[in-house]
Amino acid sequence: MEYLRKLKKYRFFRYETANPYDGCRELTDKIESFNRMMGISFLERNHDFMTFPFIFPISAFIIYGLSIFITAYRVRNDITSVIHCVTTFGFGSQAVMKIYSFIITRQEVIALNETNFQYYRMMLKQSERVKGVLCSNLSLIFIVARVAGLAYMVLEIITMAIPGLSSIFLTDRILPFGFFFPFVDPDTWPGYCWNYVFQMLVATYYWLIAVASDCMTIFNLFTACGQLDVLMALIDELNEDLAQDAPADAIRSKIIEITQLHQQHRAYLQRLVSFLNLYHLVAVGCSVLAMILSVVGLVLLDWYSGVALVFLVSIQLFYICFLGTSLEIKTDAMTEKVSAVSWNKLSVANMKHMKLVLALTQEPKVLVVATTPLNISTYVQIHKMIYSMAMMLRNAKD
Repeated sequence: MEYLRKLKKYRFFRYETANPYDGCRELTDKIESFNRMMGISFLERNHDFMTFPFIFPISAFIIYGLSIFITAYRVRNDITSVIHCVTTFGFGSQAVMKIYSFIITRQEVIALNETNFQYYRMMLKQSERVKGVLCSNLSLIFIVARVAGLAYMVLEIITMAIPGLSSIFLTDRILPFGFFFPFVDPDTWPGYCWNYVFQMLVATYYWLIAVASDCMTIFNLFTACGQLDVLMALIDELNEDLAQDAPADAIRSKIIEITQLHQQHRAYLQRLVSFLNLYHLVAVGCSVLAMILSVVGLVLLDWYSGVALVFLVSIQLFYICFLGTSLEIKTDAMTEKVSAVSWNKLSVANMKHMKLVLALTQEPKVLVVATTPLNISTYVQIHKMIYSMAMMLRNAKD
């Protein structure tokens, strides 16, 4: 994370706030401003979706879904085209899951956001150290969200540009994604241009909904990390009070506050993990399936366009696992911080409270897909499995 924080020296990634509650509202307002380009809202309960910016791309997305099935039927005798079509369907499934989770069933997103507002408002009564920790965390949220949005944009541009440029210099006309309009011949230049423009429209909408939903996920997950930072700052204050032999009532009050905030954090994280479980199940499942199909096409059929799709899917999967690892690192730091409390200066009653906190930190809530933790280790294991499969297919082909 320290490497990401260094990006603050660039104006594009710079964000500072002196008030954590105002910062929370400002960042969520930025997400909502981005959403308005699609005519949607994640956080407004009575938002009117019957607007052109929402209906037009959704209609295009429905046409895209129908085109995939029709295209797959028409090219059923060409295995390379079928693989390309099914791989494209994997991206579409991810987009459908994002729309379902953050638009159709967005009540949980609204509830989580209201919980965030209550938390940041409650933190205004804390010390400057604690508020500083939260402000620093909000700055990191802004950086990570900007990096994700920029990375997705670059990948989308590369995915769209390479087939288009190749079609100019090669005899074959290559579309970025494995579908085309049923009644438009993509082998003619007018038909190719029509399909290319439509695919560019769909790709742009996919980028918009992916960035919007992922930025909301980043905000919620890093808010959970910020809650742990607050707890660690309070433990530092507790150790300072113990070193200065502060009054017993002040020590007792601080420990009770730490215990209550830790319970709130676990409840918030449990709610967030439950909300993201189905979302990540579909996202990771479709990503792994798309990578497997792309590798099969590359090894057995020399489908070199699949390399770009493998890279795109791998980056998306890395982002999900990166967030899970960030949360795990923070929970481990929390365990170490609680273990380092000056236990010898605690009363028996206070020690029981801190033992409860320590026991709970040793059973942390983590991001999972089904029962598998989402972290960098899982990311590496997935790639090892796909590499082994690729080598096995290559040996079988030889």
